[in-house]
Amino acid sequence: MKDLLFNPSLFFSEKSKNEVSFKYPVLIVLVNAILLIGLSILIMNKVKEILPLDGNSFMPYIMIVSVIMGFGTFVYWILFTGILYLISSLFNSEGSFKRTLEFVGYGFVPQIFGGIVNFFVMYYLLPLVPILSQNPQLFSESFSQALANNPLSFAAEIFVILCFLLSANIWTFALVHARNMSTKNAILTVGVPVGLNLAYQIYSLIGGLT
Repeated sequence: MKDLLFNPSLFFSEKSKNEVSFKYPVLIVLVNAILLIGLSILIMNKVKEILPLDGNSFMPYIMIVSVIMGFGTFVYWILFTGILYLISSLFNSEGSFKRTLEFVGYGFVPQIFGGIVNFFVMYYLLPLVPILSQNPQLFSESFSQALANNPLSFAAEIFVILCFLLSANIWTFALVHARNMSTKNAILTVGVPVGLNLAYQIYSLIGGLT
């Protein structure tokens, strides 16, 4: 774990000597999925407060959607790997998709820490968010504003962004060893999707503050 987070080049160098195995990458992505499902359930319980009595009958369906969204993390893992694989192909890189998928999976470890922090911050803050309106749109606006104005929520968002940057560093060296790329080309490959995602996160953070 220490090498993965702080010396990923050494970590993947050692992993490259072994056969491809999805045991740990699948477990890592599964933990992220469970955290996302838990967060969705917390938010849905809060949203339930603005629903009419008959609206509670829709909660089982909403829960099912939350679970599907949570396990969409696996789809995201595969699609994200595919994007990195295609971009890295522009640099005449070599290496199998299976090995790339395996190594990219390890890069989601830092986001587990971000997910845990986000979960407990939301668990603490959600009961404090006032129900100012039964209108879903107005509730959504007051909900977002209440969270954005809370220093704890802001700190959690910063931590999540830092975890994402740590993941980007891991993905860089994952490509170096999975696709036999130079560090420079791997940085360029990872920088495209990560840069877009990071720009969106920062925009959302600033937008919430304003």
